[in-house]
Parts: sequence; structure tokens; C-alpha cells
Amino acid sequence: MPFTVRAAAGPLLLCGAALLPAARPVAALALLVAWVVQLARGRAEAVALAATLPVGLILPWPWILGVDAPIGVPACTAPLSAIVVRRLALAAFGLTAVATVAGLHGLDRGELGLRGPAPREAAGAAAAAGVVALGGLVAGPWLASPFFGELDFPRPAAALLPALLFGVANGVLEEVAYRGAMQGLLAHAMPLSWAIGIQGLVFGIVHAGPEVLALLPVHVALMGVIGIAGGVARARLGSLWLPIGVHVGADIALYVGLACRAAAA
Repeated sequence: MPFTVRAAAGPLLLCGAALLPAARPVAALALLVAWVVQLARGRAEAVALAATLPVGLILPWPWILGVDAPIGVPACTAPLSAIVVRRLALAAFGLTAVATVAGLHGLDRGELGLRGPAPREAAGAAAAAGVVALGGLVAGPWLASPFFGELDFPRPAAALLPALLFGVANGVLEEVAYRGAMQGLLAHAMPLSWAIGIQGLVFGIVHAGPEVLALLPVHVALMGVIGIAGGVARARLGSLWLPIGVHVGADIALYVGLACRAAAA
């Protein structure tokens, strides 16, 4: 069997685990054990398994940290609301996993897309975050309603700080895990175009959650396209800063829409 085909085993396992949430802890353990075994044997497959390991390890987080659910105003305005604390903890764990596999497989910050940004690059990322966040807060209910149903989308100004913390934690984690580690390590095992496509496919399928009430295939396809677009931007720009900025902005609006809605009775 060609090595490129064998290298796709990890992403396929992730896709299956994403579609079967109950299997996520088992899939994470299987990826971890397989990676350790292949790494100890010095096998090339260890690189491809390492690419998917950080995402595999963070997928079971609801079993450990709990599921995010609307908490309403004023709870959502607390700088360290329950949702923010969960995402900060998840980001710390996930980024530690990325740093571990990157270090063991010789990936430096540049290969992860995390070289120091030039001033213009940093300004562009910050501007993108602001524009996307503002657009999401204004158009969020209209854009999200086909997928999630009618949304009560309050915009309390006091939620800005926790929304920013949530956005940075989630945006940085997902960009580094998918467009950084997964794409960067898979590119050592297959053509770059394949690596971009596979991480985008996994990104889309992982976002198929029970909270999506309608148009699930469209939602998954849209998230997949967004993942691929981020991967192309990361490859062409040589860094993750612009994708991170866009992702952080989107997640600022996501926090307000998710956390600040009234909790279910």
C-alpha cells in the first residue's frame, strides 16, 4: 500500500470519531498508542499520525470539561465565565500537544506558521479580527438561523472581554492544530494540496454537531471550504496570522451568540 494512502489513516479515523461522538475517547487513545508505537519503531507513519494527534486529543473535551451551553446575561459577561475557562484550558492542553509533536518531529515555528509577524501582517490580522467580529455581531442571527434556528442574539458590551478571551483561545488553538500542525506535518507525508484538502475535510466534519438543526451537509461543506481557504492562505502567506485573525473575529461573535443566549429552562 502506498505510503500516502497509509498516511490518510489518521485523518479517516478522526472523521469517523467526529461523526460518532461516543467513539472520540477511543479514537484519541488509538491515535496516541499508534503514534507512540510507530515513533518508537522509527517508522515514517509516525509523522502522519502526529499530524492528527492534537486534534484527536482535543475532540473528547466535552467528556472531561463539559459541554458549552447558553448561560445568559449577566453570567456571560464574567471575564472568566465557565465557557471561557473551558476554552482556555482546552487551548493550553491542545497547544501543548502541538508543541510536543512538533518538537519530536523537528517542526519549527516557521513550519507551524507561527514565525514572528511583521508589523503590517500583525495589523492586517488585527483588522481582520475586528471587521469579522463586527460583521458577525451585526449579521450573526441572520447568517446562523438557517443552521441553528431562530437566535436571540443579545449584544451586551460587558461581554467583550470574555468574548475576546474565548476568541483568542479557540481561534489560535484551531488554526494551530489544523492549519499549523495537521497541514504542516501531513505535507511531509503527501503533496501539499492533499494536506490542505485533508485538514479542511477534517475541519468541516468535526464541526458537524448536534446543535446544527438543519442543513447539516451544507454546514459541513461550508466549514470544509473555510478550512481549505485557511490552509491555502497559510501556504501562500507563509504564516497563520491572517487566518488566526479571521478565526478570532468569528469566535468573538460566536461567544456572544452561544454564551449570552438565555439558558434553557
